[in-house]
Amino acid sequence: MYHNYYFINRLSKKLSTLLTGGHLTACFSQSKNELIFGFKLLDNNPFYIQANLDSQLNLWCFPEVFNRAKKNSINLFESIIGKKILAVNQIHFDRSFELLLSDDSALLFQMYGRRSNISLINKRKALQSFKSKLMAPNDSQSLARNIDVSTLNKENLEALEKTFDQDIKNYLKNNTQYGQLNFYEKKAFIPAFIESLNTAHLFISDQGLPKMSLFDTDLHCFKTDDPIIACNELYKIFTQKYLTQQKKNGITRELNKKRKQAATYIEKSEAKISHLRNRRNLEEVAHIIMANLHIINPNDAQIEVPDLYHENTNITIKLKPQISPQRNAEILYRKSKNQRLEINKIKENIAAKKKVIQQLDQKIEAIELTTDWKELQRLIKTTPLDPPAKVLPFNTFSMTDYSIYVGRNNKCNDVLTFDYAKKDDLWLHVKDATGSHVVIKKQGILPIPKPVIERAAALAAYFSKRKTENMAPVIFTERKYVRKIKGGLPGQVAVMKEKILLVQPKL
Repeated sequence: MYHNYYFINRLSKKLSTLLTGGHLTACFSQSKNELIFGFKLLDNNPFYIQANLDSQLNLWCFPEVFNRAKKNSINLFESIIGKKILAVNQIHFDRSFELLLSDDSALLFQMYGRRSNISLINKRKALQSFKSKLMAPNDSQSLARNIDVSTLNKENLEALEKTFDQDIKNYLKNNTQYGQLNFYEKKAFIPAFIESLNTAHLFISDQGLPKMSLFDTDLHCFKTDDPIIACNELYKIFTQKYLTQQKKNGITRELNKKRKQAATYIEKSEAKISHLRNRRNLEEVAHIIMANLHIINPNDAQIEVPDLYHENTNITIKLKPQISPQRNAEILYRKSKNQRLEINKIKENIAAKKKVIQQLDQKIEAIELTTDWKELQRLIKTTPLDPPAKVLPFNTFSMTDYSIYVGRNNKCNDVLTFDYAKKDDLWLHVKDATGSHVVIKKQGILPIPKPVIERAAALAAYFSKRKTENMAPVIFTERKYVRKIKGGLPGQVAVMKEKILLVQPKL
């Protein structure tokens, strides 16, 4: 956030007037990239330097009060706590300054943007750095540039121009003829220009990424001559406005993404309902088969017969030749019933998605109206979306207050039987065929009613390879008598003390 030597030079001079003669009372960190220094000034008032050395933010703040966290806080540079500040020294034409302490040590503040660091230099002790991965000098004066503005030569002028950040370069390019000047003209221009940089107002812009400038623009929202006030105002704008807006943008982006997903689901679901309703009614086809049983030959793969529901029109119906015409009609009746159930289920899901969209719209509106960071955090915590219902890895049915669970595949069968079911729950499976594991959750000590067992057995038969048979045998036993076969595939089990029930496969 502070890109040039000329601002840092003004900041160090201001700190010198405040800190010289005072004492360092605290140095600690309570987040990865933040370091806080506490001081007691000559007038006994407290003063803090809050240095955020994050590679992206690099924000500095100088509060008069700072409440240290009770947890996750660590003391640093403990050897200099209580030491007197003898002076604040600006490193000549470098973006760094140092606090000279009464024990002959120095705190070096290197304000290098992404490479910013704070180090403790003491010739009698090993160098200590807040960011150990960044190199720090053993002698701070090695960072100084030998530049004298009053006696510039070509080499010194090039070194001086390297202290200009992009803000200064843009100003010189757009508002002066500096680029067209020769060396002697530049030498004459530079002293007054440098003096203006040392005395210019400080301007802060809040358009887009907040920034500080030494030059007036139509976009600035704040102006001051005090570098500390400028730092504090920039910190305030950045944390209270910019970060809040960035957070709002991120949240609303995610909420709009969820809204779009819900709207897409509704659109596809409504199209599916339309498709199911517009295709030929399966119950009508089943009626036509039953009405023409007398003319259907065994092993017919399809028939063409008069359409009972459309005059003077024939209908071609495909059949499964391996089963009887009556069985073909039964399958169509069941599919017709399932189709109605599917449409009703889709309608329920559409209604639920519409409710989600309503909740999302309300939350998006509330977030967009929020301007305060704390209020935004409170809003996020206090008005969450309804949490999604926990999705179980198996199908759920119910009968007379009993829950019946049906595995969806082999892995889900294992989860249902060995992770979810309790030892006293009733376990069911179709006999001598592959199929889903079925579990009835037991309630208390009462035995499970026979109608519930029969219902679960019908589901076990339906969700198996025997679903097309008129009657199918189903085994059942308590879960504690079911064990996994060692080395077996998912879903393979060994069963003891089972009983057999003959049922019609039914959903």
